[in-house]
Amino acid sequence: MAAWLKGGHPERLAAGVTVIAFAVSFYTHTLRVGDFYAGDAVVDLLLTGFFIWMAVTCERWWPLFMAAIMGLTMVVYIAAIVVPDVGPYAVISARIGLGILSALTLLAGAGERWLAGEAPTSGAAVWRRLGRP
Repeated sequence: MAAWLKGGHPERLAAGVTVIAFAVSFYTHTLRVGDFYAGDAVVDLLLTGFFIWMAVTCERWWPLFMAAIMGLTMVVYIAAIVVPDVGPYAVISARIGLGILSALTLLAGAGERWLAGEAPTSGAAVWRRLGRP
């Protein structure tokens, strides 16, 4: 919410894509191969690609950090496949921790913009009532 209200275009784009990925994961969470959450892995792989694209194209520090967090999430999925002792609860708890870290990173990106005194994108909008110029 803070990234949408106080952030610029990159923060708003990332917030929107993250919310969409979160909503899609409710439906893909049931797609499993044994104990492996294949649907969630695909959604997170697409999110990783998105943040890598943002890290390459945006002039902000936090997309690079988000790409690294998503890379660690991919390492968790790989460990779930390769290491037989890693159970589904370990994968879920690691993903929860990395999800919290990614939310804090997006919040820090919007907070840095706010602390620097840059105007948020939503603050630049002009609100008018109907019938008034």
